[in-house]
Amino acid sequence: GNVIINATNSVSLDGSQSVIFSSVGDIDDTPEQRNATKGNGGIIQITSPQLSVTNGAGLEASTYGQGDAGNVIINATNSVSLDGSRTAIFSSVGNINDTPEQRNAIKGNGGNITIDSGSFSLRDGAVLFASTFGQGNAGTIKVNTAVDVTISGKSSNFNSGLYVNSQSPTGTAGDIIVTSPRVTLDNSGTLNAQSATGNGGNINLQSDLLIMRHGAQISTTAGTARQPGNGGNITINAPNGFIVANRGENSDITANAFDGSGGKITIKATDIFGITPLSRQELERLRPDDLDPSKLQTNDITAISQTNPSLSGTIEINTPDINPNSGLVNLPSVPIDTKLAQGCNSPNYAKSSFIITGRGGLPPNPKDILTPDAVQVDWVTLNPNIDKGNSPSVSTHPTNPTPEPIVEATGWVFNDKGEVVFTADASTTPRSSWQTPAKCRT
Repeated sequence: GNVIINATNSVSLDGSQSVIFSSVGDIDDTPEQRNATKGNGGIIQITSPQLSVTNGAGLEASTYGQGDAGNVIINATNSVSLDGSRTAIFSSVGNINDTPEQRNAIKGNGGNITIDSGSFSLRDGAVLFASTFGQGNAGTIKVNTAVDVTISGKSSNFNSGLYVNSQSPTGTAGDIIVTSPRVTLDNSGTLNAQSATGNGGNINLQSDLLIMRHGAQISTTAGTARQPGNGGNITINAPNGFIVANRGENSDITANAFDGSGGKITIKATDIFGITPLSRQELERLRPDDLDPSKLQTNDITAISQTNPSLSGTIEINTPDINPNSGLVNLPSVPIDTKLAQGCNSPNYAKSSFIITGRGGLPPNPKDILTPDAVQVDWVTLNPNIDKGNSPSVSTHPTNPTPEPIVEATGWVFNDKGEVVFTADASTTPRSSWQTPAKCRT
């Protein structure tokens, strides 16, 4: 049957004895009992603003017989959090401790784990695990959040993460699909869709920002038991975002295979920082014995076949082609001869300016004021006690001629050469050549 929980406030499971499960058969069933157990498992569905699973508590939908396991469906408007070692949500086909006879008696497929929430977090060894140890395929894990996904921490058993795993000679690993504006993998946080003997699963990540720190791993490796199987595909789609990894922390993206073909890694992002592709030739030079990129202290993207160089996968990284030099214009090496523009009072007078310094006490433009660093020349002030009309004329015969006194200019005129001459006695007769205001050309 189904397990359905609707809560208006929150749902909390705490401690290793706190378990919600839906099962086809039992973990201790003999091969004969498993062959006789038929029927599909029911679903586990929780609808609540908040779900908290801590300290070894869990949810499990599994099959040990001939039927398919049920699905686990979580709808939380605020948050879903799992914290602590052995804290998990399982979708399982068989068990890791099953005998070969018990595994061969299981024919069902694993169920899917689907989480829709505001935010989602796995910490300190907590996991989401969809696996197959029997003849069937593992289920798929889907996480969709409105805010963020945070996967961080490890325990003695597992690194915190999402795992779809196939240990079956015939079953395949499921897929991992994560959609969130921000995804953080920290302190060995993992997305893993691998297979021991068959093909690896696929990982599809849609986000505006992917942060990988302190040994974070995204892997679809196949043939972990040194058996055939092709690596799965990894697609990271952040067309308007970024992928960021801190250098020297051994965070890797891998779609490798042991005996089969490497998978395909496709990344679309505005830019990628701190993590770069690593070819098989470069990996051979750095680790000639085992070709294991996880043992390098660098952040690497690899898609290789460990036993066959011709079966390497592909890495496709799509980032915008932005050339910082494309908008630059080479300026002439010889300065352009410039002239100071004449000012005017026209309404269409341009407000732009071109300033040339070094004109002494004159402003660069007739409309400008004197700058503090300009050289100023004081005006000459006449002595008001001198009466020119009553002063007697004195005739002397000096050895050197006496210089004429400096008289303050009262106007200016054009001479015969057309030059402007400042004068103390300007003519009052109107002359259109100098009294007509200058007009601006438009």
